[in-house]
Amino acid sequence: MNEHIVGIDLGSSKICGAVGKISSNGKLQIIGITSVVCSGLNKSVVIDIDNTAEAIKQCVTQLERMTDTQISEGYISLPGGICELVRNTGMIAISSEDREIKQNDVDRVIEAARLIPVPSDKEIIGVEPEQYIVDGYDNIKDPRGMSGVRLEVEAQVVMAQSTVVSNLLKSVKRAGIRVNGIILQPSAISAAVLRKEEKDMGIALVDIGAQTIDLSIYKDGILKYTSIIQLGGDNITNDISVCLKVPFSEGERLKLKYGSLVKGKGEGAEKIRVKDSYENLMEIDSNLLIDIIDARVEELLHLIKRNLLSSGFYKEITGVVIVGGGISLFRGANELSKEILNKSVRIGSPEYVGAASPIYVTAVGIVIQAVDNLKTSNSSSEESEEHSYENKWSKNENKKEKYGFASKIKGFFADFF
Repeated sequence: MNEHIVGIDLGSSKICGAVGKISSNGKLQIIGITSVVCSGLNKSVVIDIDNTAEAIKQCVTQLERMTDTQISEGYISLPGGICELVRNTGMIAISSEDREIKQNDVDRVIEAARLIPVPSDKEIIGVEPEQYIVDGYDNIKDPRGMSGVRLEVEAQVVMAQSTVVSNLLKSVKRAGIRVNGIILQPSAISAAVLRKEEKDMGIALVDIGAQTIDLSIYKDGILKYTSIIQLGGDNITNDISVCLKVPFSEGERLKLKYGSLVKGKGEGAEKIRVKDSYENLMEIDSNLLIDIIDARVEELLHLIKRNLLSSGFYKEITGVVIVGGGISLFRGANELSKEILNKSVRIGSPEYVGAASPIYVTAVGIVIQAVDNLKTSNSSSEESEEHSYENKWSKNENKKEKYGFASKIKGFFADFF
């Protein structure tokens, strides 16, 4: 396993990076974490490759200074909201004479699940197995070693627009970083903040960024639903800018420094000094700023609830975990979210020293997923017949013409998800 594992989160307003290292006792340590402002992405899609590449370079440079190491490769995430999940079933006959299910059979049934119609502008980039079925017996998580005649898999086939993924890869490559693998963002976040029992019972994961809100729902330990809302924290900043007649940058400063959803009592409300477009100073009541923020946050939360209701899983989820820097850092966000969503709500943060912030969840989750994968790969390479089937983002070098874009970048898709 590499000594250092680097995760890069390409967000709409900033690039977050994390460096992890396995300690002598076998536990993961996050030894470097940082973020850099980036204007090269819009709603999770690259709109300026050069700008994005430059921001990635700055992020990596800061990580190198923190960790006193040179970084030339890393892992990135793919936003779940720009992906589409399509349920499909694959079925094969067991190939061995003794009818024992081997890794090759698992690989073949996953490939069989990929056989679905694909729109011309999209490509299949992975398969997420939900359960295996052996001769009619279902709810099997790992069929290897079992005996049977017929093996089936019920899976979610993950598709995304080819150009979106290609431009992400180009940006990272132009920054001088080799992409070792791509991890689905909901998977990375869930690894960093979700507990196993939450994913089993049913949980909604809400990542509120600057320009988008990504929603993911887990049930029975499996990703069941992803969606994206084209609004985010920048809408709050814009409201502050318009209402107070200040530049957007000043609105962002006020939001980050004084943002809250809890008003001061009576005449004891704090007075805030604000600069207008002409560098003139003025004073506003902090409660006015809170009113502006509260109005937009309520709208965002109602949109989230509407999306959860339309997903068909609202009644099945036991709670909601909110991450990202959009609203999670506001005082009172947890209470307001509970009131509007009518579910148990908590703010998710990685449990690592120096990285315990909702804004670093994805970057840390990428590192966790990469380390888990490398451990699995190392252990499986020592076995002769039993190979890990954790590669739900499977690749097949002998079928380039069959799987299009996914096989063109097969070198980037390692054993993730």
